[in-house]
Amino acid sequence: MVDCCFETADGLTVVDFKTDRVFSALEVRQRAEHYRPQLEAYSRALERVLEKKVVRRALYFLAAGETMEI
Repeated sequence: MVDCCFETADGLTVVDFKTDRVFSALEVRQRAEHYRPQLEAYSRALERVLEKKVVRRALYFLAAGETMEI
């Protein structure tokens, strides 16, 4: 399930919130790569259903307070 999706003038942005207990920049980058396929699947589904382009994908890691764009 997509946590958050919103539209800007450029297209759709997809944000997924993660509760992983990661804190360092390295851990955030590693976990972001782990979740890349999930965000790509969300993007394909949204583009198909909404017929709009996904222009930004981001993961927000709650424990680290960090956003990682994919």
